[in-house]
Amino acid sequence: MANKENELSCAGSLHERLHNDRYSLALSSGETTKMDGAVSKYNDYLAEISKDHDTMTQVLFGRNLKLNVALTLWRRNAGELVAYLIRIQDTGVLVDCLPVITKSLQEEKPCMSVGCCVDLFPLVKNMLRSSFEEYLVVGLHWVQSVIKKWWPELSEKGKCTSDGHPEDRYVCSNF
Repeated sequence: MANKENELSCAGSLHERLHNDRYSLALSSGETTKMDGAVSKYNDYLAEISKDHDTMTQVLFGRNLKLNVALTLWRRNAGELVAYLIRIQDTGVLVDCLPVITKSLQEEKPCMSVGCCVDLFPLVKNMLRSSFEEYLVVGLHWVQSVIKKWWPELSEKGKCTSDGHPEDRYVCSNF
């Protein structure tokens, strides 16, 4: 008898649950049609965002590839890195690499020559014309390090006499 009562009470609660579920399903389907309208309304917007994400992924992949090449060249020889930076003319990669070059100048490591810095100067000059604050800060730190490291040589060469070597005049004209 107790089992029969449990079955009836379970059946009753099951009926109530099904009734409530049907009501909530009706609500859900009504809300779904509203959602379908909203989704179709913003479908183009979401597709555009998705396309922008794909573009950004490709840009970051390309930048990462260039930075890996730059790291490999830096480990080999600073002159090869400088030649690479000049060849690719990518300001973003230059901004990423310049702090490493600046630090090596500040630590007075012999890997960077004055010739490498002279070769980099036009790229840094373009970078300093940027409106991005980070570009300006990185570029000015590099210029400060170059001047600090080679001030004696630069001040001597600044006199630029006509009896000097041709490469001396080149250095004077660029600084």
